[in-house]
Amino acid sequence: MFKKINRELSNISSDTTTLISAGTQITGDIEFSGNLEILGSVVGNINSRHKNCRVRVLHGGSVQGDIRCPLVVINGNAKGDIYAYDRLCLEAQCTVEGNVRYASVEMQPGAQVFGSFDYQPPKSEKLPLVESTAPSATNVKSINSK
Repeated sequence: MFKKINRELSNISSDTTTLISAGTQITGDIEFSGNLEILGSVVGNINSRHKNCRVRVLHGGSVQGDIRCPLVVINGNAKGDIYAYDRLCLEAQCTVEGNVRYASVEMQPGAQVFGSFDYQPPKSEKLPLVESTAPSATNVKSINSK
């Protein structure tokens, strides 16, 4: 079982990692690519439409808002709906208050969820995933010329 998890985690984007450190509070929605690690507090929605992205709410971290991402790992507190388009990992010290939609889920003993679970198979038409946020040279040229 752990080999399968490690194999899937090795497919995570090698893009940059954004850390919201302990003691930091962000108010507002976050749109990201790569990896997002939350040790602090986020009040707002968290969204990623990119393949192989991951958001982790670590022990001591909290999110008040919806989370939408292919891979979601919760070991802190989340208050809002979670949409894990590929995989959801609920660790032993997590508390989730909201509905959970997932394609694949792993729940450790001790994890608490106050809401419903709704299985939704991964479908490409449901979430238009993109590979990279970097604009192509053509897009940069057209933006600069206007």
